[in-house]
Amino acid sequence: MRPAPTPEQEELKQAIREFCAREVTQERLLAWESADGDATDGLRRAIAELGWLGLGLPASAGGSDASLVDVAVALQECARGLLPRSLVGAIRGAVALAAVAPESADVRGLAAGERALALALDEESGGTPGAFVTRIETRDGKPCVTGVKHYVPDAGAALHLVAAREGSGASLVLVEADGACVVRDALRSFGGDQQAHVRYEAAPVRARLTPAGEGAEALARLRRQQSALALAEMIGGMEAVLEMTVAYVKEREQFGQKIALFQAVRHQIAEMGMRFTAARHLAWQAITRVSGGCEQGHELASALAYVGQAFKQLCWTGHHLHGGAGFVVEHRLRFHSERAQSLCVRYAPEAPALAEIANALLGK
Repeated sequence: MRPAPTPEQEELKQAIREFCAREVTQERLLAWESADGDATDGLRRAIAELGWLGLGLPASAGGSDASLVDVAVALQECARGLLPRSLVGAIRGAVALAAVAPESADVRGLAAGERALALALDEESGGTPGAFVTRIETRDGKPCVTGVKHYVPDAGAALHLVAAREGSGASLVLVEADGACVVRDALRSFGGDQQAHVRYEAAPVRARLTPAGEGAEALARLRRQQSALALAEMIGGMEAVLEMTVAYVKEREQFGQKIALFQAVRHQIAEMGMRFTAARHLAWQAITRVSGGCEQGHELASALAYVGQAFKQLCWTGHHLHGGAGFVVEHRLRFHSERAQSLCVRYAPEAPALAEIANALLGK
């Protein structure tokens, strides 16, 4: 398989690449990082006007009816250009709501950039619905959410898509996060996203996205979709790291010659290229399978087990070949390294993916 975008996807990639080159400058990256809260509202309005927030959303809600593959193509390029995590999260949140409840009245607002949505899916005990402490109760005849969700990305969003226990099952609901019933405990995250532990204190349910107690299957699909999109982000970051490292060793001189001429450097660049090629093939096989609903085995688990670790290794080798220059906070390589760690922890932990593959091979 040789991954190749369609002409339409290539046009989208080029548009995002030019936008990021123009708007996501080194100075802005550092300013956004040190700003209190989300300082990217102007950029959010710009990408909303370009239609990127509506990728994968129904045309009836102002979207483009793009497939998950198209969204992944866009996110790969966004990650390559270091588009702020809050904006990537806005695209992810819109796609998630459209996947679970395409007829939701809030989808149009997400496509227009008027509101943002956070995915509150995980808890301290993990992501298994049976272990959820957060629950849906009925008070004064109305459903409300009580409990704590952990490591919620983009937790400052006005809407939260919450996975909670209800009866003997789980449900997916929307919650207005602007009221006093929702309390955020902000976290200092490694990858630059606005994470928080979020406590819901009888927070009213704005809308049900699944029937009561019957959301476990929809939650599992949502997790797989988000993991597939994370693979695209990681491939975009790997591509950027490989390109900037190759460019650097062609220019850096040591002992009177370019370091790209040293055999040890060539070996490391070759290994980076092989890792990237293998990761790209595994990732896009998984993305296309998940998008088409035609998984034949454990393509997603295989990709998650390899790609996250390969991304981190590529970044480490890139730092090594850049020498001290690659470790300063002003260098773009540092941002990719931090995102590699963050994406790997959230979406591609190696142990669960390997356990899934092992259990399948052993027939468990």
